[in-house]
Amino acid sequence: MPKFGIFANPSKAILWKKLPEIFQTLKNSGVSLVCSPSVLRESLTDFSDCLVLPDEEIAANSNMIIAFGGDGTVLRSVKLVGRYQTPILAVNVGGLGFMTEVLLEDFGKILPHILDGKYTVEKRLMLEGVVDGDPTPMYALNEITIEKGRSTRVIEVAVEIDGKYFNTYVADGLIVSTPTGSTGYSLSSGGPIVVPDSDSIILNPICPHSLTNRPVIISPKSDIETQIFTDYPKIVLSADNQDVREISSRTILKIHRAPFDAQLVKLPESDYFALLRNKLGWGEDFRDKLRWSYNR
Repeated sequence: MPKFGIFANPSKAILWKKLPEIFQTLKNSGVSLVCSPSVLRESLTDFSDCLVLPDEEIAANSNMIIAFGGDGTVLRSVKLVGRYQTPILAVNVGGLGFMTEVLLEDFGKILPHILDGKYTVEKRLMLEGVVDGDPTPMYALNEITIEKGRSTRVIEVAVEIDGKYFNTYVADGLIVSTPTGSTGYSLSSGGPIVVPDSDSIILNPICPHSLTNRPVIISPKSDIETQIFTDYPKIVLSADNQDVREISSRTILKIHRAPFDAQLVKLPESDYFALLRNKLGWGEDFRDKLRWSYNR
């Protein structure tokens, strides 16, 4: 019997109206459920058939995770899954949901395809960040960000790649992004769109105080070492906005590819470029093409 772990965004009111029906559909399909305590706490329906485990134990006891919410729910789920690499099916509950391609209202239609194995699992590169003196690593599917925090002045971020000096950014911060994260914070900071299956890491300064400091794409095998300099007492590190820490000036942060990937469930009709066009308006032309066109 397949075991599905359930994560959900508690702020999505529409989800709690639909969840009893979804659970009944899963139960009728012969699926065993493992639930986060927050699912039961937020719902008014009795889900006594659901095995309740702490969030950190769900991935180890599931064949697949279903994440109901938006991209933030996916990022949180990826962090909780970690080294178990349990595949994650992301279901969009309102909002942009760039990584959540399956709509909530379509869940009943796609469930038989999932149970029949008519899907693929797409591996996504993740980053690991290690702060000098802190034994707990940071993990990110989108990006690890160094930001000036509450300071109004720019900071300096000195960067070495594979033990060799690369550059010192004078900027509001630095985004170290994966291809998955290239359509997030990095994109809004002028970074390139990189298709998810491209093994690479993007270094993208935030508001650099130089016309020559532009995003750079480097090998996923690279070991990146950064050291931050500022007169302000603390600056901010963020991994996918899920793990946020304050560190002191001159602290060393090392970033490299994580020892595991995120595993995202994709249906056969999944189309990355259609997502770019439909959800980000990529390639839209402001001109009225009805007035003219080239002969084709």
